[in-house]
Amino acid sequence: MAAKKHDFLDDIIDMQQDWQALSNAGTDLVDHITESAPEYDPADYKERPRANSSYCVSAATQNLSACTRCMEACPTDAISIHGATVRVGDDCLKCGLCSAVCPTEVFMVRKYASMALYDNVARAATAYEQCYITCTRALGRLPQPNEILLPCVGAMPQEVWFNLLCEYPNLSVYLPLGICDRCKTITGEEALSNAIANAEEWSGESVGLEVEEGALVHDQKRAYKRSQFVSNMTQAGTRLVSRSVPLLAGAQAVANRLAEHSKQITELQKTLESSVGTTNGQSRRRMLTRRRRLLMAGLQRYPDLADELMLAFPHVDVDRCTMCADCAKACTISALELDGKGRVLIEPSYCVNCGACALTCQEGAITMREEPAVELVVPDPKAEERKRQRERAARLKEEGKKRLEKGLDLLEGLAEDE
Repeated sequence: MAAKKHDFLDDIIDMQQDWQALSNAGTDLVDHITESAPEYDPADYKERPRANSSYCVSAATQNLSACTRCMEACPTDAISIHGATVRVGDDCLKCGLCSAVCPTEVFMVRKYASMALYDNVARAATAYEQCYITCTRALGRLPQPNEILLPCVGAMPQEVWFNLLCEYPNLSVYLPLGICDRCKTITGEEALSNAIANAEEWSGESVGLEVEEGALVHDQKRAYKRSQFVSNMTQAGTRLVSRSVPLLAGAQAVANRLAEHSKQITELQKTLESSVGTTNGQSRRRMLTRRRRLLMAGLQRYPDLADELMLAFPHVDVDRCTMCADCAKACTISALELDGKGRVLIEPSYCVNCGACALTCQEGAITMREEPAVELVVPDPKAEERKRQRERAARLKEEGKKRLEKGLDLLEGLAEDE
């Protein structure tokens, strides 16, 4: 793809940035002298997780065989499950791996919750040529705006990676050689490798890797710089009119894109709830996890990916089932239930494929089978109407353009006659 021509507006932007860099250099010197500049503290990017035991399948069944993902991921054995209670010990490294691997989102960490992570990465990936996800040990300094700093790269769940890869091809991990090898978070490398590998397989896209700090680039995208510059000029009272220059501020464009993504997820949940209900047959409220929303949101935009995205869903052998309801008890998000006729029903959209129902079934009546995630694409009853509205708007726009051109031709002809 040929590079866009560097025009007069780009020259002005470059001069403005050079002047700002010169001005900031003086400010940075004063900050250094007065020691008022912010200092890098890895603790600022870490947070101890809080556990909601009611969603833990092992706590609900009081059976550790149901799920031990958090305990396996924890590098210091800080997580324990006793009876119906999940505890996080004082030796927690605040790495966030438990939050990333728990399928029912028992562990909540505000600093790197799924939606917050998505927004932070998307904001940087929209504005900059490249966005880097890295950890506190790898960076060792205050991050640039296009560097997303986590306690461990493994703290980003696979569903977040997938949704981001569907939209942004400019994502890279920055991890110098030897960082993971000497890290106390000994399970982090495996966690991040699995999450990224799954997301790449699902999306068909790939995540870049940088191992040298000198190779990192921090340039903003040209379109972002131009739109931001034009907006600043407009707000200053200067009117710039050009068909080739967008008038929407770069920052506002990013905010609008994130707002549209959030709106899409909200509409998705409303559509799902209207079609299957918010509660199951036992009046237990179904929970659509945040990570499930992100996964489904990506599939809504790119439904063709669902044919290749393989997930393990429970299947029931009715001849073996004794209707003991142990499986329903293990499903803390109420995606599985026993109806009034004694049948085991599963709602695929809410199911997080954890396999707890199969592991707790004493009779072996439930097995997990991989199948395409086509049922996670929720039909939108308003999609056809929106499509018709877009087509009508396009027709009106084209008609208006033709009328404008016809009017301009008429005016030009009159001018020539005079």
